Amino acid sequence: MNGRRIQIQQAVEKFLTFVKHVDGVLEVALFGSAASGKAIPQDFDLMVFIRDEKCITKISECIRKTTSIFHAHDVFIFNAHRQYLGRICECKRCPTLSVECKVKECGKIKYLKSWKD
Repeated sequence: MNGRRIQIQQAVEKFLTFVKHVDGVLEVALFGSAASGKAIPQDFDLMVFIRDEKCITKISECIRKTTSIFHAHDVFIFNAHRQYLGRICECKRCPTLSVECKVKECGKIKYLKSWKD
């Protein structure tokens, strides 16, 4: 197993260790190149299914705790009905002065990018 894949595995395991204690998280799934047989994945992608939006801030904290192991990731949030809500923002504060925060609907739900009606 190559070094990048090992780092991704460690980051995912660390995320799971933290997020399993977050009330409202129903399920987590790894997908994309890190879940495939790709020899050297560039990042890792997670789908997190939640009961309600109250847990998004905690999920954001959990993924930020993995960046010291591996920083390239996307966490996609879905509700209990499997509807896509958006991606977790990497910023430590919401809102912040980031250009991304100027995007319409960014931060409508704290720490969630690309929120759609």
